[in-house]
Amino acid sequence: MKAVLSSRGSRGDVNPIIEIGAGLKRKGYDVKICVPELFKEYALKQDIDVSLYEEDSQEIMQGLGSGLSSVKNGMKFFENSIDQQFEFMLNATENADVLITTVNELSAPTVAEYRNIPHFRLTFAPILPGNHPPPFSPWQKLPPFLNRMGWKTLNILSGMAIRKFINKKRKELGLKPALNSNKYHTGQSHTLLSINPELAPPCETWEGKYNYDYVGYCYGQISGKLNKDLIDFVENGPPPVYIGFGSVHIKNPEKFTEMVVEAVNKSKCRVVLGQGWVGLGNGYLQDDIFCVSDTHHATLFPKMAGIIHHGGSGTTHTSAKAGIPQFILPQFMDQYYWGHRIYQMAMGPKPVIPKRIKSSDIAYAFNELNNGLYRKNTSKLAERMKDEDGVERSINIINEKLELS
Repeated sequence: MKAVLSSRGSRGDVNPIIEIGAGLKRKGYDVKICVPELFKEYALKQDIDVSLYEEDSQEIMQGLGSGLSSVKNGMKFFENSIDQQFEFMLNATENADVLITTVNELSAPTVAEYRNIPHFRLTFAPILPGNHPPPFSPWQKLPPFLNRMGWKTLNILSGMAIRKFINKKRKELGLKPALNSNKYHTGQSHTLLSINPELAPPCETWEGKYNYDYVGYCYGQISGKLNKDLIDFVENGPPPVYIGFGSVHIKNPEKFTEMVVEAVNKSKCRVVLGQGWVGLGNGYLQDDIFCVSDTHHATLFPKMAGIIHHGGSGTTHTSAKAGIPQFILPQFMDQYYWGHRIYQMAMGPKPVIPKRIKSSDIAYAFNELNNGLYRKNTSKLAERMKDEDGVERSINIINEKLELS
């Protein structure tokens, strides 16, 4: 069996698809994958045949912006990458048995149709349209009819890209034009929801309409040994709060760091500050703040008093699985959804947009994260999530579907 995989975006978008590719290879598949240059080393460590997209993932993430403009910028990014997607996927899928991509790959349904092979699309938010709010919307408490209008707006934006770029290629390949965006993305593809069904429950309108499975989050290799200095800091006092934005850009990291320092001094809280792609902390050190670069979140988070983060699906799930309350500062895409869900499930304070954050808000969050109700609710969910393994379940579903076809 030959499997072709493709993904672009942040670490949370790309690493899970690499893990699935590695798992399929262990099952005897011939695996070919294409990812951005930044993830080349990670893919090669899995001993996978890797091709590279010509893009700077860090630059793209920094240029997305926030709010609704991030959706527009995201669509522009997808449009600019379509030719590269087609080039890799059409070449790689010759004699392939299956195409597996993240939801970002707009070209994938066309390639799968042309090659007459199954397409599995991996997604990290509930992106199937319905009565629930679109994950990318800053307005997460609207009534169902307005949510449906939001989905229609997103489908119109996606449809513009399809009509302008996808249908041109479909014509070259001898395929009929795609007229309906939602049908194009979901009609022939099998959606693998790499999310926990309690954190992100299905909408009642999905049943019988879409071909999908919940697989649980694809955590991958996020456990490992921690730096000795970090261990010493964590163990030398009360449990600290972790603060980090991962691959997400914030407009003024220096100012945010200053607010963290002010909040620490006010509340006498201890902090592990994840520098991320924007360089939070910038080497700043004081006795109650420890700056850390890349580290193993699944090992670190259970030792924390709370997690303050951007609201990416991976960090949200890792925090929940660790049983630790979290405070989310969303800027774009599905971060609004996860911030709302954590608050709605009483697993953390109400989310605050970073550009509105003050040091007093951070100090308040330090205290709120010790709320016994938050800890109780997160601990209960963590117990139910302890055996969740989206990578293995995705591989099993793909394997099973191919054996039955």
